[in-house]
Amino acid sequence: MIDIGKILKRAWHILWNYRVLWIFGILLVITGGGRGGGSNGGSSGSGYQFNNNDYQGLNQSTNPTVQQFNQWFQQNVEPLFSHPERFIPTFIWIGVGFLLFILIVGVITALIRYPSETALIRMVDEYEQTGAKVKFKQGWKLGWNRRAFRIWVIDLLVGLPAILLVGVLGGLGVLIYLSVKNGSQAAIATSVIATIGCAFLFIFAFIILMVLLGLLRQFFVRAAALENTTIGESFRQGWAMFKRNWKSAALMWLVMLGIGIGFGIAGLIVFFLLIPVYLILILPAAVVGVIPGLIVFGITSIFASGPLAWILGVLAALPLFFFVVFAPLTLAGGWYTVYSSSVWTLTYREIKALSSVAPADIQVNDK
Repeated sequence: MIDIGKILKRAWHILWNYRVLWIFGILLVITGGGRGGGSNGGSSGSGYQFNNNDYQGLNQSTNPTVQQFNQWFQQNVEPLFSHPERFIPTFIWIGVGFLLFILIVGVITALIRYPSETALIRMVDEYEQTGAKVKFKQGWKLGWNRRAFRIWVIDLLVGLPAILLVGVLGGLGVLIYLSVKNGSQAAIATSVIATIGCAFLFIFAFIILMVLLGLLRQFFVRAAALENTTIGESFRQGWAMFKRNWKSAALMWLVMLGIGIGFGIAGLIVFFLLIPVYLILILPAAVVGVIPGLIVFGITSIFASGPLAWILGVLAALPLFFFVVFAPLTLAGGWYTVYSSSVWTLTYREIKALSSVAPADIQVNDK
């Protein structure tokens, strides 16, 4: 059985005494922690129709910029909602552009996230072995290799159940549609109830499976990062380590779950306490954000005129603006990421050490 208290204390010591790790933790927060980000997407199905009466206040404005924006909006945006059937090619190109944007952002974030995670794991392991601390450049070299690519593939394979869930739920939705369309009223009610029940059972089983896979991932990725194993061997070795010491792994998962909940509650409180800090950071955030905004505006103005260039410039400035404004929260998230990763790296090392000494203990007892 591993010494959980010792591991937690050691991870805390590493967090505050190996501060270059903070950079990799922040990079992981930026590239792997921004999964929310959804704005008011549910309003798109309201059936609202745009009309000129909505912009009477803007039309009456004497500000030339406001009038120019209003004219551009009525000429280029309003028709997309008023007569969408006329702009199908435009919607297709918008969709293609959006997918390309998501692809580019995904590639960039992956090229930062997985080397950062690999470096964080290997730096903690090397620090435990030799006591040596490396600088950022050396740490990045520890992460920029095939091990990071293997961890990316491992994440891809671990995420396959999520894709399966989407397919199954889509199939259940088709079954409900066909039942409603072709069946009698009694058959419709029975099919809908049965399908919804199956969906809930499947989602419950899916949650249990993803929790287990999330726990197993801690061992898979560390086998790839620390042992330089192939993808298949990473799965086999990670599973073998978990199977031999599943009680210790499960107990550590519960402890980290509690710590994560506590961190979330504390983070929510700190979020509101830091409101004065956010207000102070607005000015430097605007200065930092205006640089990419002006660059995008300058490039866009060559190909497009009017408010479109300004809109794209503002969109380019917003990420850096919010990053600077909420820098304290990002730093706190980086601390927790470093601490959590260090805990699991130390857990992996501890379980590996227990596995390596177990056969010797058996031989001694046999004698």
